[in-house]
Amino acid sequence: MVISILGHGVVGKGVWEMLQGNPLYTVRNVLVKKGEKTADFMVESFDTILHDDSELVIECMGGIDPAFEFTSKCMEAGKSIISSNKALVAAHGIDLLNIARRKNLSFLFSAACGGAIPILQNLCLARQTDSIVWAGGILNGTTNFILDNMDRNGLGFDEALAQAKALGYAEADPTADISGMDTMRKIMLISMVAYDVLPNSDYSIEGIQSVSAADFSVAAKLGYTIRLIGRCGLADSGRLYAYVQPFLCRKGSLYSSILTNTNLAQYHGTNAGDMSFLGQGAGRYPTASAILRDVSSVTNGQKQILSDKCLVGFACNNAKECVMKYFVRSTGAGFSALSDKVKVEKVLCEENGVSFAVTEPVSVKDMHEAAAEARRKGNAVFFAALQEEA
Repeated sequence: MVISILGHGVVGKGVWEMLQGNPLYTVRNVLVKKGEKTADFMVESFDTILHDDSELVIECMGGIDPAFEFTSKCMEAGKSIISSNKALVAAHGIDLLNIARRKNLSFLFSAACGGAIPILQNLCLARQTDSIVWAGGILNGTTNFILDNMDRNGLGFDEALAQAKALGYAEADPTADISGMDTMRKIMLISMVAYDVLPNSDYSIEGIQSVSAADFSVAAKLGYTIRLIGRCGLADSGRLYAYVQPFLCRKGSLYSSILTNTNLAQYHGTNAGDMSFLGQGAGRYPTASAILRDVSSVTNGQKQILSDKCLVGFACNNAKECVMKYFVRSTGAGFSALSDKVKVEKVLCEENGVSFAVTEPVSVKDMHEAAAEARRKGNAVFFAALQEEA
């Protein structure tokens, strides 16, 4: 099979290296930015790849523009696509799926969620014989590294973030990671595979930018640590929910044992029960290895991991029916600044204008909206759901 690659950055270079010497594949061209060509296999014009003899194009550029333009044009030219780009698939996965179906091409993107962890392909297989109740997990290595460093090494948020940048775990602009948006994009992909729905609106996101060393200190006294977890699933009504938020996880639990930049992807099947996949969720060779799994799948005739029923633009239920208790830290007006929908069950401690408490059970939607309203009033708030599972 003749392959061309869009991008020669961290992931693209890893893909190129891993394809070398494999007699089943020939890499024809690799697109690089203008002025960065240093070898004969590199090209600086997309048109070269568009018109070459490649049957499969691997997109490793990142971002939405021009990645969507390039991949859609390649498909219209009769080339199958493999992508590791979660932003692209979350924004235009259905569009690319429709082109792939019309042109009878392959469109796979398992590397876009979980890096080397094979969560999407396993969900694709599982849903054929099982019902997926929920899926998600710890899906961002940058945030997990920061939280683990704050927990075990006593670092403040800024110091832990700086260390993540120094080690290459965090980008120069880590906004997508720490805001929870990177995790939500992966939840969107998981939902597309597990439930045929792209939840591109009405979901709840809370990242880790509000976490402090004091939160870890109080949590530790209660026997917990903090992790950022994303989840989607079906409520009792059958409606889809999707959220990303911090959780207080019991010490000794599975979530608390996920250290440094490791990821944990999970799903719960009606028949299979809990299934967990632990590994590297990013990086050159872990991600490249997932892309090469997709290459093998294309070679074996697989067309897609999305079903023909997948919908775009579906507004999920925003976790209105997902109810849980929350650990909350608030300053300023304290808990009186929160919505009347959020009731305090127990005040843990109060000191120097800072209050910590546990709420009565409240929906994810109401908790997120209450915190947002309190912040609009000028109050600093951190909240994390209480994770009771072992």
